[in-house]
Amino acid sequence: MISKVFKLKNAEAKPQVELPAVLTVAGSDSSGGAGIEADLKTISAFGVYGLTCITALTAQNTTGVRTFDKTSQQLIHQILEADLEDMLFGYPKTEAPLKVIKTGMLTKEAIIELIDYIPKLKDYGVKIILDPVMISTSGSKLSDDDGMKLCVEDLMSEAYLITPNFPEAEALLKLTNTSNTKIPEIKSLDDFAQFVVTLQKSLKCKNLLVKGGHFPFTNDNIPTTDLNSSSDLKIVDVLYESEDDKITFFESQYIRSTDNHGSGCTLASAISANIAKGLPLDEAIAISVDYIHRGMVSLKKKLGFGNGPLNHTAAPAISVGSALIGSDHEIQTILKESGSFYEYLINHPKIKDNWQTYVTHPFVKALAENNLPFHKFLYFLKQDYHYLVNYAQVQALAGSTAPTYQQIHAQATIIGEIVEEIERHKQKLSKSYNIDYERDMDFDIDLKPGPACVAYCDYLLKVGRNDNFLGIKIALAPCLHGYAVAGEFGAKIRKNVTGLGVVTEEQSKVYESWLNDYCSDWFTNAHIEGKKSLQSLVQTMEVNEKRIEELVDMFNEVTLLEIAFWDECLNL
Repeated sequence: MISKVFKLKNAEAKPQVELPAVLTVAGSDSSGGAGIEADLKTISAFGVYGLTCITALTAQNTTGVRTFDKTSQQLIHQILEADLEDMLFGYPKTEAPLKVIKTGMLTKEAIIELIDYIPKLKDYGVKIILDPVMISTSGSKLSDDDGMKLCVEDLMSEAYLITPNFPEAEALLKLTNTSNTKIPEIKSLDDFAQFVVTLQKSLKCKNLLVKGGHFPFTNDNIPTTDLNSSSDLKIVDVLYESEDDKITFFESQYIRSTDNHGSGCTLASAISANIAKGLPLDEAIAISVDYIHRGMVSLKKKLGFGNGPLNHTAAPAISVGSALIGSDHEIQTILKESGSFYEYLINHPKIKDNWQTYVTHPFVKALAENNLPFHKFLYFLKQDYHYLVNYAQVQALAGSTAPTYQQIHAQATIIGEIVEEIERHKQKLSKSYNIDYERDMDFDIDLKPGPACVAYCDYLLKVGRNDNFLGIKIALAPCLHGYAVAGEFGAKIRKNVTGLGVVTEEQSKVYESWLNDYCSDWFTNAHIEGKKSLQSLVQTMEVNEKRIEELVDMFNEVTLLEIAFWDECLNL
């Protein structure tokens, strides 16, 4: 007998995450492309935890639904009770993981049970996102007529969002149009928008998204049924938010494909996951529509012999800004008004005060005046070692996303310089202070990364693993530019300092050397080149208004992390 032993490493959960939860109440799709199966794949793809309540088991594949058995009302009651007790009602209201209930194929039994829970769900702020599943992509009828009537009368008015496709929207309007108002023919986008508003008023839901996949438009905004036209067509999804009386159009290229099995379930689940993560509704929808498109175009070979499923393993967009088309207009306006993107960032209302706190930090001031106790500076050096290692890692991640070989080469050069700095750092600590990381890590608690260092490094790694080249470079920018400005600030103070303060003469020389490093020609040049690099990137990567907002928030977040890093050292 031959035996093997695989000894596995201890698991490392870094960085640790919080998982908001979405409960999907829907039918099961044995083929995996729609229903509960598509919901769970999608919810997981967006980094959210999924729970289920299966309303029916189906025997189906990509060619159609063969048969299904409904879940009994008693079992649905027990499932909902178990899910909600564990993920909602057992928690304080602000801490409950469950944020959204998403519904798909609903039976009368499931609707009755959901309606009973509505008062408690409202009390906990749980949002209901309802996908009114009536007919499958393959043409099979999935709705229960009695159930749909009950859903319209008692459940839809409680929904945060309803997401019908156009045929479903037409059916719902006919079903709820009790005043026999004439349904206008849609000949333009304005007509489409009015149709959505009319339906929302009829359904009384809070928000309504009518999907336009069955109803494409020409680029002249004229609806067409000629799906084989040689000209480019576009899809327009229309959102009406009743509270703000606001219409939002989501325009995207029409994809000529029948491999869209489960697209409705997937879209509603993606929106639910993004709402659970706290995104605004319009951003959640934009990212989710983009995810559908990625899933439709990323399969090398279709699955099944009917309407094939999407690729649910496609990576979602990192942010709404990266899912939208960019233009040159926004950035040119910024550069004209600010002079440079760097100046725009540090003078932005969100950033300006935080930037000043960072670059004139009391840590730097105390150091320049010789009033920083040396053990606090030594703690900073120990923490800075970990940061530099992480900084090199994130620069490497930036290199892996660099659009050009010149930028890849530039990243390699930067990494080499950081590695040299790390080695100098280690040698300085060893020679001057007899500190050896490998030898002393278990004995000197200050050699382990502290809370501020961990938070900073985790954030940078998150950006490095999930964002594009521009985003990563923005996240790395406050360190480079902030130290250059802070070094200059400290050097000016240093010119008027005559005493030793709380340090020895030797320690004073260390402070002098530290400030000189960040005022040196090579660091000043890196500061200048970094600003030019940012300028070039935003001009070549077609940023849009949303993306600019995201970059501002990212720069501000890292600025705050820099402040916290020095705060921790100062308050040691």
